[in-house]
Amino acid sequence: MLNPTSPELSLLEVGLAHYIHFAEAPGSPDQEQPLATHNMALQQHASHAPRPYLHPLRSKAGTVVTDAEPADHRHHLGLSVAFSDVNGTNFWGGSTYTAASGPTLLANHGRQVPHGWQQTPGEASGNVSWLSRNGGELAVEQRRIQYFHDAGAGTWALSLSSVIRPAADVPRLEVSSSAVKGRKGAGYGGIFWRFPETAGEPLVLSEAGTGAAAAHGSGSRWLSIGMVVDDAPVTVLLAQETGRILPWFIRAEDYLGAGPAVAWDELAVVDRRRKPLKLALHAVIHDGPVDTASHALQLLDQHPLIGPGSHDRTP
Repeated sequence: MLNPTSPELSLLEVGLAHYIHFAEAPGSPDQEQPLATHNMALQQHASHAPRPYLHPLRSKAGTVVTDAEPADHRHHLGLSVAFSDVNGTNFWGGSTYTAASGPTLLANHGRQVPHGWQQTPGEASGNVSWLSRNGGELAVEQRRIQYFHDAGAGTWALSLSSVIRPAADVPRLEVSSSAVKGRKGAGYGGIFWRFPETAGEPLVLSEAGTGAAAAHGSGSRWLSIGMVVDDAPVTVLLAQETGRILPWFIRAEDYLGAGPAVAWDELAVVDRRRKPLKLALHAVIHDGPVDTASHALQLLDQHPLIGPGSHDRTP
C-alpha cells in the first residue's frame, strides 16, 4: 500500500501480479494514475526477447511518454535494457542483422528474468538474470530505478542504473550491434526509451545542435525530446553520467526512440579481469514545450542526481 504522506512504490511480488507502481503523492489530481509501472511479467513472445521494462511512464499531467509492443516494432518495450547481440544471443528482440543476409529472424532470442526485487519510497532495486538462447545464465545484473517526484512544477525525474557482469561460468561478454556487423548507423543497444506516437515532428535538442540527425551518434551529454501526445505538449530530457558518455542512438523517422549506445561501432567486451559494464540514464519528464538549450539545462539541473552546474550552460 502507499504511504499516506509520501510517494511510495507498491510491490506485488513476481508470481502474483508482476508489477511495481510508483504513484504521485496523495492530493495530486492524477493520484489514481501511477507515474510509472515496472512490468516484470515476461509475457512477451520469445522472439520479442522478454524482459522487465517501464511502461507506462506518465508526466504529472498524465501524458504517457512511453510505448510498448507497438505495431511497428512489437519487441520495443517502453524503457528497458536491451542488446541486439551478447555472445550470439539476441536480447533486443525481432530480427538479427547478418552481413550475408541483412535483418533475419533467427531462433536466437534470450530473456531477462528479474528476481530479488525490493522497494523503498522512491526506489526499486533488484537482480536480473540474462538467460541465453539455450537457457543458460549468460550474465548477471544489478539494476536500480529511482524516482523523484518533487523536481519542480509540472516536472518529475527518474534514474535507471545497471551493473552487468558475466555469469559464473562465462569467461567474458561480447556486446555487439548491427552497426558493428556492418549496418551503418544502427549501433543501438543499452538503455533504450521507446516513445509514443506523436503529432507532428518532435523537437530534438542536444549539445550537437537541433534535430535528431545532429544528435545521432554524438557525444552530447544530454538530449531534449519535445513532443505533442494526445494534444498535450510534453518534453523528456535525458542525460548521461559525466565521464561515461556513450554515443546517442536516436531515431525520429518511422518511430521515435533514443538511448546511449554501448556498441556504437565496436564490440564492448567485459571479462573477469576488467570492470563490469556500468550503464546509467537520468531523465526529467516535463509538462510543456522546451524550445532552447538553456531551458533544457535549467530543467536538467532540477534532477537530484545531476545537480546544478554539472552541465555547460552555454546555449
